[in-house]
Amino acid sequence: MFGFIIASMPSLSEAEKQRYHEMYCGLCRALKDRYGNVSRATLSYDLTFYLLLASSLHEPPETNEEAHCPAHPKKLQRSTRDRFSDYAADLTLTLAYHKCLDDWNDERKMQARMGEKLLSGAYEKAKERIPDQCHSIEESLSRISELEQSPTTEPDDAARAFGKMLGTLFAHDQGIWEAPMREFGDYLGRFIYLMDAAVDYDDDEKSGSYNPFVRLGTEPEEMRAVLSHYIAKAAAVFEKLPLEQDLHLMRSVLYEGVWQRFNEKYNRNEMDETPEKSGAKRKKRHTGTVATRKMHA
Repeated sequence: MFGFIIASMPSLSEAEKQRYHEMYCGLCRALKDRYGNVSRATLSYDLTFYLLLASSLHEPPETNEEAHCPAHPKKLQRSTRDRFSDYAADLTLTLAYHKCLDDWNDERKMQARMGEKLLSGAYEKAKERIPDQCHSIEESLSRISELEQSPTTEPDDAARAFGKMLGTLFAHDQGIWEAPMREFGDYLGRFIYLMDAAVDYDDDEKSGSYNPFVRLGTEPEEMRAVLSHYIAKAAAVFEKLPLEQDLHLMRSVLYEGVWQRFNEKYNRNEMDETPEKSGAKRKKRHTGTVATRKMHA
């Protein structure tokens, strides 16, 4: 789905790694129970983070189970679930379905077409269970598609639309914490959209797909500055929440884990480039500096 909101495993204790695994397995089992075995292919650490956050904020009763699963048939796997697991499963399925649909419409990927067909029946169930959220996702993604096709779109317009959508999803069933969860989801959503643009820079540049960083000719360090702005905004809201359970685990996601794919891509690319290529790229992209500042003004 997103693939960015993941923990930095080296920074976790063995107990934290086990906890992370158990919540991830609990989400997997919730997917199976609500949508069947095929839906397990949509499992995401991104929504595991949401599950950890909502569970830490409200600390509902948890249930534990040990069972075999297709991914680990020889060893019993311990899973943990609570009242937020089903909603996290609904969101996982819904967002994965729309990712397949978008990839098919935008790039005609046959794998995405197959995924969309396989998940269409489950998505109809999700629309019955979380109709407001499905409607919000459909409207938001349609609006983002319009923005991406418009030559007059401001650099951060689509990111703001994605953030608004994620904020709406995070705010559901949060009681007195609805406003800060909406704000947190908003900033995290903007970060996710722009991180995806940063990681896909080269592919989008070649294909001509919309990418705000490509449109501006943005340098990696400029991208890092914009991304740092939005994840810092999200972290500031996060730190004001009364969280105790799994706090260090969640901080490993927000302060380290979210940067793993960016660092892997650009550190590798910098090592592979000759000085001549690096200089040519800087010359090509330097015009984006001023415009990029608008994205985190």
